[in-house]
Amino acid sequence: MRKTTGTTAYRESLRLRILDTALALFKRRGIKAVRMDDIATEMGISKRTLYEIYSNKEDLLFECLRSENELMDSKLTEYAVSAENEMAVIAYFIKLRLKDLGEINPLFFTEMEKYGRILEFFRRNKEKQAAHSREFMRKGIEHGFFRGDLNYDIVGKIGDAAMDFVMQTRLYEQYKLDEIFHTFIIVFLRGCCTEKGLAYLDKSL
Repeated sequence: MRKTTGTTAYRESLRLRILDTALALFKRRGIKAVRMDDIATEMGISKRTLYEIYSNKEDLLFECLRSENELMDSKLTEYAVSAENEMAVIAYFIKLRLKDLGEINPLFFTEMEKYGRILEFFRRNKEKQAAHSREFMRKGIEHGFFRGDLNYDIVGKIGDAAMDFVMQTRLYEQYKLDEIFHTFIIVFLRGCCTEKGLAYLDKSL
């Protein structure tokens, strides 16, 4: 668990820098290859200082992923406020994910499978996002971008099954992560779009 006693502005700033540094190292090298010592060395701080804020690597990894997920949600929410429409938000999301996935070592995902707490976090987060996704698609249908003749609960379950297949078969060991994501999202998304939606998607991407 993250230690918060005596947190100051400096410690909060340090905590955020630790998360940024650790996540970058985890993604670049894989989780197993990164030691707490490596993170402290990369930041130029003592191991004692690092352990005062995060007592072990699993807690640090969990906080990295939770923080990253919150940041992505925040970026999308902020962008959606002034976005032209739902398709603009989707295009923005795709570009963010492609940039991130292009820099990740496949070991990062392979080794994450060992952490049940983290897998459970992602499962619960996916459930939490389901209602938001349904509302997003409803607005897209209303504005003429998405087809109204599809059951989007089924669409979502098919999408989840496809992503589970990628993880279970470790398809990311055969193909680049950004290539898998790009192929999946374009094929999957285009099937949900009207002609108006397709035109906007092609223009945006």
